[in-house]
Amino acid sequence: MSLLGNPEGPPVHRFNSPPDWPEPPSGTWRPPVGWEPDPEWPDAPAGWGFWTNRNGRPVSGPIGAFGAVDAGRLEVATAHPSLLLMHS
Repeated sequence: MSLLGNPEGPPVHRFNSPPDWPEPPSGTWRPPVGWEPDPEWPDAPAGWGFWTNRNGRPVSGPIGAFGAVDAGRLEVATAHPSLLLMHS
């Protein structure tokens, strides 16, 4: 079992297009970093949940992804090598 999720099952987060937006190209599609919807598309309804879990329930979404809670706060996550600890 992977600690990063189940590679054989559906993705942990699924992008949930608002009404009147085109459907994503596949069920596993995720907006790439920096993606923004076409300005010609209508606004999403207030409070729209852009992400669902594998059971279809609303979730906050991947950190930094479009429409996710805290999207935009985290541009690039890095760790300075001096902060990494090794143990055996």
